[in-house]
Amino acid sequence: MAAEHSAARFPVPRIPRCPEGAQGYDVAEVDAFLARVREALEGPGPSPQEGRAPLLSTHVRATVFSGARGGYRPEAVDEVLDTAEDALAAAEREQVLCLRGPEAWQQHVEALTVLLRGRIERPRAQRFRHPRRSRAQGYSAAHVDVLCERLGARLTDSGPLDPAELRGAVFPPAHGERSYEEQQVDAFLDRAVQLLLALR
Repeated sequence: MAAEHSAARFPVPRIPRCPEGAQGYDVAEVDAFLARVREALEGPGPSPQEGRAPLLSTHVRATVFSGARGGYRPEAVDEVLDTAEDALAAAEREQVLCLRGPEAWQQHVEALTVLLRGRIERPRAQRFRHPRRSRAQGYSAAHVDVLCERLGARLTDSGPLDPAELRGAVFPPAHGERSYEEQQVDAFLDRAVQLLLALR
C-alpha cells in the first residue's frame, strides 16, 4: 500500500499520558507496536527485520502492553488500536482483491460467517463451554447470548451492530451453568470483529 494511503487511514496520533503517579501503558512498547502498524500499511522498507511475521489485523486485539507509571492513557491507546485494526483489515481486503480476486475474498467472508453461525445457532446457554470448576467465574451466559443474537441479526441484515460494540463488550460475572468460559467467548468475539470489518 502506498505510504500516503496508509497515512490517511492511520494518522499518527499524539497519545496523552497519565499523571506521573498513575499507571498507564509502557510508552516504548506502544510506540514500537504502532511503528509496526505503519510499516505493515506502507509496505516493508529496504531492509525488513528478518524472521518477524507480518502484522495482521487479527494481531491487534491480542496485543498486551506492560504497565508503566506516567505511561500512555490506556483508553487513548485502545482508541488508536481500534483505528489500527480497521486500517489493517481494509489493507488486507485490498490485497486479497488485488492478488486473488473478489471470489477469494467472498470465500473468506463466507468461511467466517459459517464459523460464527455454527456457534450462534446453538441453543441459549449452550453456545460456549461452561467453566470446568463449578465455582470458577466466567461471563454471564445470558448476556453473552444477547450479544450473539444481535450478531445473528446483523448477519441476516435485520439489525445494526458496529465492531466497536463487540470490542467494548463487558459481561457481568457468573458461575457454573450460568456462565461461559471467558477465553472461548473472547476468541469468538475476535472472529466476529474480523467478520464485521470484512463486511464493510
